[in-house]
Amino acid sequence: MPFEPIIEEEDTPKMTIEEYVAEQRRSIRRKSLWATGIGGFLVAVHLIWLILFGLAGVEPDFSILFRSLFFVLGLFFFIAGIYGLYYSKTLSAEDVIPSPEAIEFARRAAGTRPIYTYIFVFSIAAVFLAQLMAGLELSVARAGLVKSLVIKDGEYWRILTGATLHGGLLHIYFNTQALYGFGSLMEYLSNRAHLAMVFLLSIISGGIFSIFFLPESTSVGASGGIMGLIGYLAIYGYRRRRQLPPDFLKTMLINIGFIAAFGLIAYEFVDNFAHLGGFVAGSVYGFFQIPGKSSSDPRSAGKMVELTGILSVAVFIAESVFTIFRIFGKA
Repeated sequence: MPFEPIIEEEDTPKMTIEEYVAEQRRSIRRKSLWATGIGGFLVAVHLIWLILFGLAGVEPDFSILFRSLFFVLGLFFFIAGIYGLYYSKTLSAEDVIPSPEAIEFARRAAGTRPIYTYIFVFSIAAVFLAQLMAGLELSVARAGLVKSLVIKDGEYWRILTGATLHGGLLHIYFNTQALYGFGSLMEYLSNRAHLAMVFLLSIISGGIFSIFFLPESTSVGASGGIMGLIGYLAIYGYRRRRQLPPDFLKTMLINIGFIAAFGLIAYEFVDNFAHLGGFVAGSVYGFFQIPGKSSSDPRSAGKMVELTGILSVAVFIAESVFTIFRIFGKA
């Protein structure tokens, strides 16, 4: 048998810490430039439109800008992009290089599948498909969180069904994106049973806050539940900061700040009290549930917690099915 020499391949060149940080800066800068460009374009279009109306003899009304969802989104993207450009300049190795504890935690958590997150997103998508078939306005009237009907007629089930409905394509797109992102992250970091319980409790808490503070309005959307996940993750980022990437808590706080700012700017579109109620519920849950000791595994849970999580998922599926029946006038 002829002899075949073994040729050792050269090791793939590894990045130095400085090169890795530089690459992260470039990546953040690219995304920030896109956000700034898109946001600036949307804002500029609205301002030009307002100027043209002024030239045509119509008195400019700047308040009308904040009643345009696209202007608000453009302003949001523009500000986020500007911050991203600033952040890319100040990024350091301490912000991106995880501690040994964080690396070990990530190794043990690898392979986690966000099963409950998939279920929640699929349920919301199924309800939205029913909305498109029956009509958005009709579906909101039949199953949305119409506060007057809750207060006068005791239709408290609307707190749950309203969370499965959405007001349009942009609304469901942003909510499902956020739900998938934060839900997957929570299943990765904690036990998925806690995701289910936090999401459901935050929906209820957000609905109660909304009814109490905005009793005359009608609300739809899962953002109260999503804000609960964000509140939980913020507490998690503080309690378990040694097991997480260095900028995890900072990122969560930035998310909270941007959502709050967006809510204040787009107050005519956003139910800020539902956001607040959900955030409070998730934060309180996290405060009492997340262990502070690094030796405690936050992903471990007893059988009762697991069963309660399964029950919470079942409740959300049931409310989604009930919502679909309500939309088509079958319940």
